[in-house]
Amino acid sequence: MTKEIHDPAILTSTAEAATGRAEVQRQEALIKTGALQDAIFNSANFSSIATDAQGVIQIFNVGAERMLGYAAADVVNKITPADISDPQEVVARAKALSAELETPITPGFEALVFKASRGIEDIYELTYIRKDGTRFPAVVSVTALRDAQDAIIGYLLIGTDNTARKQVEEEQKVLDQRLRDQQFYTRSLFESNIDALMATDPRGIISDCNRQMEVLTGCTRDELIGSPFKNYFTDQERAEASIKQVLSEKKITNYELTARSRDGKETTVSYNATTFFDRERRLQGVFAAARDITERIALDLVLKQKNAELESANNELEDFAYSVSHDLRAPLRAIDGFSRKVVTNYGERLDEEGRRLVQVVRDNAQRMGHLIDNLLAFSRMGRRELVLQPLDMDAMVTGVVDELRAAEPTRSIEFACAPLPCARGDAALMRQVWVNLLGNAVKFSRRRPSAHIEVGGRTQGGECLYWVKDDGAGFDMQYAGKLFGVFQRLHREDEFEGVGCGLAIVARILQRHHGRIWGEGKPDAGATMHFALPLAQAGDQASEART
Repeated sequence: MTKEIHDPAILTSTAEAATGRAEVQRQEALIKTGALQDAIFNSANFSSIATDAQGVIQIFNVGAERMLGYAAADVVNKITPADISDPQEVVARAKALSAELETPITPGFEALVFKASRGIEDIYELTYIRKDGTRFPAVVSVTALRDAQDAIIGYLLIGTDNTARKQVEEEQKVLDQRLRDQQFYTRSLFESNIDALMATDPRGIISDCNRQMEVLTGCTRDELIGSPFKNYFTDQERAEASIKQVLSEKKITNYELTARSRDGKETTVSYNATTFFDRERRLQGVFAAARDITERIALDLVLKQKNAELESANNELEDFAYSVSHDLRAPLRAIDGFSRKVVTNYGERLDEEGRRLVQVVRDNAQRMGHLIDNLLAFSRMGRRELVLQPLDMDAMVTGVVDELRAAEPTRSIEFACAPLPCARGDAALMRQVWVNLLGNAVKFSRRRPSAHIEVGGRTQGGECLYWVKDDGAGFDMQYAGKLFGVFQRLHREDEFEGVGCGLAIVARILQRHHGRIWGEGKPDAGATMHFALPLAQAGDQASEART
């Protein structure tokens, strides 16, 4: 058991010791509190301004000096916080508070502390003006200071520099506006597209669409969003299969579907789609565009009909030319035979004028025969099947040149031929191309003592390019468009023989080979005829027939 102490002296001594310890603890607490208050009040991160009841500054801490550029001695007992605040903002605050609290408030210090004086918590934004005239936004917290009797003896205004936050807010405003502008721009593009556009999730549920999709289906955007994509097509299984195909192949092109609107109208569309992903490359769904191709289908049908009609008319024309050419040959043979017999049997009885007239008949009969030959050759171009095979162009050109030289043994013909690329084509028809081009080069050089002809070729961009260049009569480039027309001549008949079918035949042969031809020239300065054929592909068959 504890022994109780009843000695008054001992009890007094113990009480005094306890009181001393309590006093020491209280003093230590006051010191700590004072130190904490001093640390807070003198913080360089806050402007702490204390005023008397009339608003005259009594305390101006280190933070206030740093933020505002004033020394405490410049403002203490001299000015109020209203004097370092934006005057227009102070007036605006007084007006706003007067309306809010339904009592007149005088612009000035009263407007800054009115709420605090009524015991209302008050934190507001205000622009402070530094000693050098520069300005910065501040957030100000106002507290009324009261004595033991709850009477106001002053005010404490604690402010923080709000510049950084304001800057962030302004930057955020700019970014938000840019985002709104981008969203508006993107939406405008989405809505202005002539195609019906829509996005679906991976299940095929519509997540967005444009106005054209509403027109196509007769449904509103709200009705479309959240509904299955397949619901708006006549063949729902095919529509659903298209979504699955996009998801597996990442895209789909020219997939035809028939859309059905709410009122039953059906529209054939060409449907193109691709998958789309978020920033982390997670699949979000399918983006699709459906274009109305009803008119295109109708035009295709009309075009097919017209092509069929043209082909039929062309066949009839070719048949007519083929028949007429054969029918014309019989009387021409008779005329030629008759004129030959006249010369043979009666030539000695004819005077010079008679022999000349008979010769004119024979010459014109032969010219007509050449015309018929060309007409026949031209008509055969659309009939004959092409037998494609690799062609040794060097050997083909050499053979044609030898024949031309043999036909005109007394004429000087100089040929220069660079190595030519090997192409694929119909040997007989391509030989005719070289005969016509090289023959023209010789013919149109006859007014010169000798003909200088250059042949060359190269491969370029998937084509074999060839050219035949001469130094003969040439032609004016303003008439180049007539070079390959049937019966088109750029020179008078009495200058150079021919009926104007040769280049037309060449052009048609090259067209059937999916090639092309063009010419360049200058009057009396020669001409160059260029033509191109598709480059032979590796693995092509040695021979093939094609219409």
